Amino acid sequence: MLNFRQDRYRGSADHTWYNWPLPAFIYRGKDVEAENGFIRGHFFKTEKFTLDLSFSLGLNVDSNKDTLRKNMKDLGPIFELGPMFRYYLWKSQDGNHFLNFEMPYRAVYATDGKKVEHVGYYSIPYLAYNSRPTENNFGIASELSVGASYGSTNFHDYFYGVRTKDATPTRSPYQAASGYSGFQVAGIFTKRFNNFLVTPFVRYDYLDGVSYESSPLFKNRHFTQFGVVLVWYFYQSDRRMEAPTIVK
Repeated sequence: MLNFRQDRYRGSADHTWYNWPLPAFIYRGKDVEAENGFIRGHFFKTEKFTLDLSFSLGLNVDSNKDTLRKNMKDLGPIFELGPMFRYYLWKSQDGNHFLNFEMPYRAVYATDGKKVEHVGYYSIPYLAYNSRPTENNFGIASELSVGASYGSTNFHDYFYGVRTKDATPTRSPYQAASGYSGFQVAGIFTKRFNNFLVTPFVRYDYLDGVSYESSPLFKNRHFTQFGVVLVWYFYQSDRRMEAPTIVK
């Protein structure tokens, strides 16, 4: 069960709640890791770094429910695919704490259910501090991350561009540019009770100085997302997850 609140898109003046019952899965293999929201395959791995193939999903936006996008085309669900570089900066002696530098670079695609459209590129280099569940932290696994994101012209224009036909007296035509896309702080915490998993999460993006801030579709410099995932696992393999992870 996924329950969370977020702004409709980064810069939106409106927010919404999502409550979905979803099948949940986690797979940890030698060369592939997968769970709800992402799939990652290892292309190359050493003691200090890995080069992965990563995949991520994003939500759609109903424009008629958003103040700034009223009567514009809906934003379809997006998915991202591309390489991710991860460098292992530090590991505690007991192997329970990690500090990594991670940098995904993904092609972004959107779909309306009938066709798939390439809408640019997105990257967010970030630092991630991971902790395994131990007695000292009450059995809570966690990841805290900070990073700055960047997007291509087409990626920003997909969210913030305004065509002439969509212009109104309060919504001028706008062509977005590539560049800085915001600063992000995120945290996820996981506690397992036998076959039940409780995972609260929070994300905050500070969008001051972004390359699209003059768009009439950009209003709010503070993007927030928070919620909780409740999972019941009715099957599991003998292999367990080595460390919690968030993939942006």
